[in-house]
Amino acid sequence: MLIINESSLAQLTDWTSLIDQMIKAMIAYEDGDFVMPERISMGFSNNSLLLMPAQSGKYFSTKLVSQFPDNPSKNEPVIKGIVVLNNGENGEPLAVINGAKLTAIRTAAVSAAGIRFTTPENVTSLGLIGAGVQGMHQILAACIVRPIERIYILDKYTERTQAFIACLSSSLPDVQLLKVNTGEELLEHSEVIITATNSNKPVLPDNAGLLRDKHIIAIGSYKPQMRELPDALFTLIDHCFVDVRFALEESGDLIHPIEMGLLKQKQVIPIGSLIRGKVTADTNRTTLFKLVGMALFDLYTAQWFYEKAIRLNAGENVYF
Repeated sequence: MLIINESSLAQLTDWTSLIDQMIKAMIAYEDGDFVMPERISMGFSNNSLLLMPAQSGKYFSTKLVSQFPDNPSKNEPVIKGIVVLNNGENGEPLAVINGAKLTAIRTAAVSAAGIRFTTPENVTSLGLIGAGVQGMHQILAACIVRPIERIYILDKYTERTQAFIACLSSSLPDVQLLKVNTGEELLEHSEVIITATNSNKPVLPDNAGLLRDKHIIAIGSYKPQMRELPDALFTLIDHCFVDVRFALEESGDLIHPIEMGLLKQKQVIPIGSLIRGKVTADTNRTTLFKLVGMALFDLYTAQWFYEKAIRLNAGENVYF
């Protein structure tokens, strides 16, 4: 069995190929070419433990991951865990993969795929709310699909923003990385906005004028009480594109506007339908892509890393 740790994942990462792999997963989801039970979630205090299995093609996988939203205040990542990849023909465990790093990579690749289909090709400015581990991966992937020249960064832990910028600057030497102090300032300067927080209240201003013609990628709200998006946003969109249909049941960013009559369920469309050409998106107007994640993304990502590690003789073999 192969062990693929955080360092190996970083070395093996090819954003362009991984983004294409996530598009394949979105198409598989749209076509129903998978088995994926509902995730098992156990909550305690403000924390969560998730068990997420999926099968498609010749593999199946299981992700066991914890989410501790208060970890950034301790200088620790929110997400920790593992992904186990198995042979779908005989059940043999093939790999154990660092779950936190895999989750960060696959979520960023999914977001970048969403940017590819919901934004104009010539956008050059990006705003990020949430300067954590996930936010860093989000920026790296977004810069692959669009010619980003300026990135505006907002975080409630203001002291860590400069360290975040310093860490990214070596990877993006030709991109301006700028700290901002308010959501209004971020919206004013950014065409594409990524929200990557654990907030229970909107992190963007409730101002339709500032939100008009912006392109929002929202990844943070994965519980009913969590919200990143303001009410005004839902008055500007024709569709809310989602990664999975059960986002309607999990995310406060969808539950709240539906309860308030600001969004209709028929407006919530899996992004696979957009990729397949069943619906269209006017990228000259306000767009929204809301992610909550699913085990099928973990499976497709684990498969990609496992097959590349085998080709390159990467990772560490262990025997039981």
